Amino acid sequence: MAHQQSTTVNVAPEKAYEYLADITKHTEWASHLASAEKTSDGAVTVGSTFTTVGKQLGTHRAQVTITELVPNEKIAFESEDDIGRFRHNFLFAAKDGGTEITKGVEPLRRSVVFKLLTPLTPLIVPRGLATDLKKIKERLEA
Repeated sequence: MAHQQSTTVNVAPEKAYEYLADITKHTEWASHLASAEKTSDGAVTVGSTFTTVGKQLGTHRAQVTITELVPNEKIAFESEDDIGRFRHNFLFAAKDGGTEITKGVEPLRRSVVFKLLTPLTPLIVPRGLATDLKKIKERLEA
């Protein structure tokens, strides 16, 4: 089941896109993310890879791959670690002189442990998305 939430920030879509396309900056707002490092060479493009370390229900090292980049409109990436494989995305739309950012996550494959937590995901995931979006808004508007 995919989950998504939106917020509006008082910055141009270009600024929001540029900030969120850099996965290494996700540690600034993703409370579960302890570190993020680019592992591929060159500019961030489709196929760029990162290694992240998350600290939520234990420590998890993930491989992250950018799967879609549409400047100022969409960022999509997939992460894979010991709890599963997930598709993440950000959508950007000009709104009221700023930008509406929609953040989404969808499990593609889940570990047995994560499957056991499935009944709780409608409570946990939206709360996490809202917290992330609040911190993203604070960072972008600072």
